[in-house]
Order: sequence, then structure tokens, then C-alpha cells
Amino acid sequence: MAQMTRERLTGMLVGFAAVGTLLSTWLVASEVFREPTCPSLVGIPACYLVLAAYAAATIGAWYADTRAGDVAFYVGAVTVTVIGIHFSIGQLRGTAECPTFEGLPMCYVSLFTGVTLLVLALLRRRLRR
Repeated sequence: MAQMTRERLTGMLVGFAAVGTLLSTWLVASEVFREPTCPSLVGIPACYLVLAAYAAATIGAWYADTRAGDVAFYVGAVTVTVIGIHFSIGQLRGTAECPTFEGLPMCYVSLFTGVTLLVLALLRRRLRR
């Protein structure tokens, strides 16, 4: 098995965050051009907030060795995770209806991806130079 390096973990962070950004972009486009499907959070469709959070996490992961990059990454990843928790609980309780992709509620994907980003970032921190 290949040794886990900071560079490999950084690539994984950028990749996961970028995929989240792409999926969120699809949700926002669907929200704008087809029909509103995203639940609201403080009066804003949650997919807009998730898109901004994933974008911040992507940019922050790319510039992970800078203070501003770390702040952007953690603000984005924590925001994705918290929104994922909030709407996953709502989905399970029947009080929120998350948009789906191939039958999978996207709030579950955000929760999983947010937690994965945070775990990878913690592993990366442990490999400090």
C-alpha cells in the first residue's frame, strides 16, 4: 500500500471538495432552471449555501499551507457538515425533503463528504513537516 503523504491528502481534499462543488452547482442549476427542490435555511435555498461552502473548502484545500487557506477550508467543510447534519435529521424525521440524485438524498452526501473532508484534514495535519 502506498504511503500517505501530505501531497496525496491535499489532492484528496481538493478532489472531494471539487466534486461537492460540482454536485452543488448541478443542484443550484436545477433549482434555478427547473423547479425549486432545495429546502430553505434562513430564507435561502440550502443548495446555494452548500455551493458557497464547498467552493470555500475547495479553494482552502488548494491553498492549505496558508492561514487564509486553512480558514476558508475549515469554514467551508464545517458549514457543509452542519448543513448536512441539519437536513439529514430533517429528512429522517420527515420535516425536510432533500433533493435526490439517483434516489439518494443529497443531504446525506453533504454530511458524508463534510465529515470525510474534516477527517482527511485532521490526518493531513498530523503529517506536518
